[in-house]
Amino acid sequence: MSTLSDRLKNKEIILLDGGVSTEIQQRGVSMDDDVWSGIAHRTHPEITLQVHEDYIRAGAQVITANTFSTARHVLESIDLGDQVRSINEDAVQLARKARDNAADDEVWIAGSISSMAPFNNEEEVAVGESLESNYREMAEILAESGVDLLIVEMMRERVNSILIIEAALSTGLPVWIGYSAMMADDGKSVINWRWKNVKSKPPTGDFEELVKATSQLGGDAAGIMHSQVRDTEPALEVMSRHWHGPKLAYAETGALEKPDWNFKEICTPEKYSEVVKGWISRHGVQIVGGCCGTGPEHIRILKEQLPKHLPS
Repeated sequence: MSTLSDRLKNKEIILLDGGVSTEIQQRGVSMDDDVWSGIAHRTHPEITLQVHEDYIRAGAQVITANTFSTARHVLESIDLGDQVRSINEDAVQLARKARDNAADDEVWIAGSISSMAPFNNEEEVAVGESLESNYREMAEILAESGVDLLIVEMMRERVNSILIIEAALSTGLPVWIGYSAMMADDGKSVINWRWKNVKSKPPTGDFEELVKATSQLGGDAAGIMHSQVRDTEPALEVMSRHWHGPKLAYAETGALEKPDWNFKEICTPEKYSEVVKGWISRHGVQIVGGCCGTGPEHIRILKEQLPKHLPS
C-alpha cells in the first residue's frame, strides 16, 4: 500500500474531492447562518454520506470530512461548543464510512481546519485569546478520529494562519496548506481573499508576506484554494516564489453570495478541466480538486482528462 508521500515523490497527480458544503446545499440542505455546513452531517447524515461516496466514485483519492466550520469558537455561536469533539468525530466517521462503502482503490481522509469566524461575525477571520487552544484541540480531535492528513484552509491572515498551521503540524500528520487569494481592484496585485459587497471586517496584510511568513513553518504541500478560477494562477505565481514543495490548487467553480447563500455556477466541468491542465503544465500543481461549486461531475471529468503524472 503506497502512501500519499510516496505518490507525491513519484510525481503522481492526486485528485481531491470538490466543495462538500456546497454540494450538500445543492442537495437541499439549508445552511446555518452562523456555522454554514458545520452541523449538516448531524442533521442530514444520509446526504452527507452520499456526497462523500459520490466524490469517491467520481475518482477522488482524497475526501474531506465536513469539518470546515466546526472549531469550538464557531460552534459556540450556536451554543454547541461543548459538543466540539462529538461533532468532529461524527464528521470523520461518516467520511470513513463512505470510503468503506464506495472505494475500490486507495482513498485518504482529510480533516479540514479553516480560519473562519462564525459566519455572521463582524470579523471574517477568527480572532480571540482562545484561538490557539481551540485549533490545537480541533487538530488533536481530528487526528484521534482517524484522519490521514490535515488540510488547513483559507489561510489569509498571518497570526491566525500561523496558529492553525502550527496546531496541525503538532499532530505529526501530513499537513496541506491552502491559501485563499484574489486580485486587487487594480487588476495587478494579489491580495488576501475577502468577501465582496459584504459589511464585514476583511483580513489585513499582504498576501506575499503571508506566504513568506508561513511557508517557513513546514508542511507537506501548499497551494491556492477557495479562490476564483481566474485568480488562482496569479496567486500560484506569487506563492511559488517562496514555496518549493508539492503544490495544490482547488478553486471555486461556483460562487456563493451572502446573505442568502445564493449559488451560481461560473465554470463548467469541461472548462475547469482545461484550466487545471494549465496549472499542472505551467506551475507543477500536483494536487487538484475543487472548492465551492465543484461537484462530482467536475471530479469525474478531471479523472478522465488529466495526466497521471507531472510532465517531465
